Formats: sequence, structure tokens, C-alpha cells
Amino acid sequence: MSATTVLRREHAHILSMIACLRAACAEAGKAGRLDAETFRTGIDFIRGYADAWHHAKEEVHLFPALVAEGMSSESGPIAVMLHEHGTGRNYAKRIASQLDDAISGDDAALSAVIHNTLAYADLLTGHISKENGVLFNMADQILTPETQAALEREYEKAIPPGADANTGARYEEAVAALCRKWDIDPQAAAALGTSFTCG
Repeated sequence: MSATTVLRREHAHILSMIACLRAACAEAGKAGRLDAETFRTGIDFIRGYADAWHHAKEEVHLFPALVAEGMSSESGPIAVMLHEHGTGRNYAKRIASQLDDAISGDDAALSAVIHNTLAYADLLTGHISKENGVLFNMADQILTPETQAALEREYEKAIPPGADANTGARYEEAVAALCRKWDIDPQAAAALGTSFTCG
């Protein structure tokens, strides 16, 4: 498995969670209340898996490897990806700051959580499409098999504080459980990350 294949696989789990959150937002809009389990699991996943587990691999390992091969971090695909990572973190902060009030029945907080969750979902769906369809293809052309293998070994050691080697699997199991709850097809969700093409 190459370093980019690892990231594509993680993208599939992120897209599955996004699909679950979209379904939960639609239900919340109709019912006027949030499914607490889904949203608490969702925000924990966004912060603990999509960001600390996945984006860290890109920011600490993949992107610097590409910069070392001549890609710019100030403009072009890497700069765009870094900007979008930051935007996603801001959405996650807004969701987390309003979530308890939304679950308790505050209508304004409910609207804010739904709005920011859907904005995050739109951002990450497009972001993953660009990485899968453009940046990772460029990486596969630029990086040697030896560099890819070295990156994959680094990924295995890239464990966030407070996590362990099994943390990723636990998050992925949590996504699978929510997919069953919301009747989400993970393969259909993952296909949303392949829609971006260049040219």
C-alpha cells in the first residue's frame, strides 16, 4: 500500500461520516432536535480522526515531502489544501461551541450546528475530491516508491497525543455503526470523493 493509498482509504471513512452527518442534519431540520449520539460522535470524529489522525499525516509528512521535491507550499494545491484544513477547523470549533445548547433544545444553537455541519460537509467533500483527483495523482508521479514506503512507515508512528495504534480503527468502527444507523452505503459515500477532475 502506498502513502497516498493510506490517505485515500481514510478519505473514504471521512466521507462516510459526512454522509451520516448530512442525514442527521436533514432529520434535525424536520424534527427540530438533534440526534445527540450522532453529533457527539461526529464532532469527536472530525477532531480526532479527520484532523488529528488524517490531516496531520498530510501536513507533517506528505506535504513536506512534496515541497522537498519542488512543489510550493505558498501557492498551488498544497496552499489550497492547508487553507481548507484551517477552514474546516473553524467550522468544527463553531459546531462544538454550540452543540450542548443545541442538544438541550436551543433553537438558535440548533440552526448554527446544522449550518456549520453542512458547511463543513460541503468543504470536506470538495477538499477530498481535489486531493484524490489532483494532488495525490501528482504525488504518485513525483514521489519515488521508496519515498512512498518511507512515508507510510512514518504514518504508522504519527499517533496524536492521547491516542494509540488502535485509535484509527475505533473511529472507523464508529463510522460503520453510524452508517448502519442512518442506512448509509459507505461505498456510495466514498464515491463522492472521486468527482473532481482537472481540465
